[in-house]
Amino acid sequence: MAMWFVFQPHPQIAGTESIKADPNHPVEIFYGSAAYKDIETMISETGIKVYPEDKVETVPPPELGIGSKIIITRATPIQVIDAKKSKTYHTWQKTVAGLLKEKKIELLGKDSVSPTLKSPISYAMKVTITRVAEVEVTENQPIAFRKLTKNSVDLERGLTEIETKGKNGEKEVIYLVKRVDGEEVSRSVQDTNVVKEPVSEVKIIGIGPKLAKSGPYKDTINAAAKEYLINGTALMCLMMAESGGSAETGNPDGDYKGLFQYTDGYWADASAVAGYGGYSIYNAEAQIFLTARALTHGQSGRWPPRSRCSNK
Repeated sequence: MAMWFVFQPHPQIAGTESIKADPNHPVEIFYGSAAYKDIETMISETGIKVYPEDKVETVPPPELGIGSKIIITRATPIQVIDAKKSKTYHTWQKTVAGLLKEKKIELLGKDSVSPTLKSPISYAMKVTITRVAEVEVTENQPIAFRKLTKNSVDLERGLTEIETKGKNGEKEVIYLVKRVDGEEVSRSVQDTNVVKEPVSEVKIIGIGPKLAKSGPYKDTINAAAKEYLINGTALMCLMMAESGGSAETGNPDGDYKGLFQYTDGYWADASAVAGYGGYSIYNAEAQIFLTARALTHGQSGRWPPRSRCSNK
């Protein structure tokens, strides 16, 4: 005569067993109470953790109300670390390739997987996918303008001014960027195109003399001052002290004549050396340029010291 054993209603699992015939697919046996009339309720109410990939059998059927033996054959758990993000999958596949295909995990380009695609699946193994991407990245970058300087006698020594304001240019740089698991590991320049040329900055540095602001023969005084790089205001001061700015100063029979009061003998020698040979001693331009040259060639002693002029 057939014998049936009956479990008393109870909201808990009556007991468990574990069978390890296949290390990749362990079998767990639970004994559910007669209080549950369907497998879904029995599993949810008793807190048995079942994954969609696991295989579940019950003997006898829970609908009989006499309790059931719940046989769960577990799918193999695999930890997949994809671009440093971890997720556990459950599978019945035999190889890594089969697992990835089943879970619709694609390898693209230079992506790699460890262990290899042909490696057999084992219980609780770890599969690591390294995502490698190479992309072209375009960046616009400034081109620094050059700073140039040039000297000018038209600007007083010690002064500066900007002749041309500098402006940065712009270039387009194309990089090949390699990223591993989303992190950039290298980049190399593939091409560079100049979008806008920079404009060099030009700074004027004054090396010129201080110039006369007013007075007789001002322009000629300043021209001589620039040529010989002497103080134009001091030269003007000396001229005014010697002649009052009158080129005709001095009698024909006097010893000293012209703007800077030269003697005839000195004028004949000095003017020839300075390139003004044959010029009249009363010629204003000749006297001004000859005097400027004399002051820069160690001949300032022929005029009496005039402190008020040297401080100009």
